[in-house]
Amino acid sequence: MDLAMAQCLVDRRKAAGLSQEALAAQLGVSRQAVSKWERSESSPDTDNLIALAALYGVSLDELLYGEAAGDVETSTDDDLDANNSDEVEGTETSTEHTNCGDKPLVDISLAHGIHVIDPEKGEEVHVGWNGIHVANERKGEEVHVGPGGLHIDTLEDDGHSVHTNADGTVTIDGETFSSWKEAHDKLDHHGKHFHTKLGRTWNKFPFPALVVLAYLALGIICGTWSMGFFLVFLISVYYAMGDFIDRRHLSKLIGGVYPTAAIAWFLYMWLCLAQPHPAWVILITIPVVKALMRWCRKQWKRRKQA
Repeated sequence: MDLAMAQCLVDRRKAAGLSQEALAAQLGVSRQAVSKWERSESSPDTDNLIALAALYGVSLDELLYGEAAGDVETSTDDDLDANNSDEVEGTETSTEHTNCGDKPLVDISLAHGIHVIDPEKGEEVHVGWNGIHVANERKGEEVHVGPGGLHIDTLEDDGHSVHTNADGTVTIDGETFSSWKEAHDKLDHHGKHFHTKLGRTWNKFPFPALVVLAYLALGIICGTWSMGFFLVFLISVYYAMGDFIDRRHLSKLIGGVYPTAAIAWFLYMWLCLAQPHPAWVILITIPVVKALMRWCRKQWKRRKQA
């Protein structure tokens, strides 16, 4: 599917007032599939195209091309007149409207609010009477804050969908929680359910607060304010260990702990011993180790699937 057709699908969905998640639910597909259609990474099959056309009440030509194929030739003159009238109307309703090629387009009016589009970055911001809407279609990210609550969509394969409901509940990736506190208690910082009670207890412990208290104690009692700063690096190590306890992924533990340890060691050599060279070499090994850990995870998955 080309970009023009993908944009038509985006326009139809927005005109219907549907989020990608809501459309996916109606079609019985994943929200990632809808996101890939609208980013021209894949095409809906015939059944889904028919379902989309029926949902929007249009023909397949209108769905994919924006208008019926037979109307293209007959509407040319009407389009010219419409464009002229639109220019006059736009002058009356907008206080500012600039569009220079791929530069950001800005439209400000009392009726519609402030609308900014950056075609080059694929970003869109709208501030109006119905709230604030921010979208980045290239990354598949969408945030809406309005009278109906908060809605956040990160539609990458490992992304999440978060929105608040009128009854005070919170829906995260299709699962509804009675409150933010319940969601916080049941999900880890990746938005996934805990696997073990020990992992949940470990990750819920306020370790950063303990680190702050330890830093203040060392600084006040021993006067080691500079060296005490290195306690901060223990926070990421602590949560990497928590993930390992809960999920038993050794490669992720190493991939999380090694960069922190390497950076801490380099800063110690540089700030405390004044030897940034050749200590900086340790930083080069970080992407190598992370790539190696990713390779190990892929090999492990292949063995489990075999």
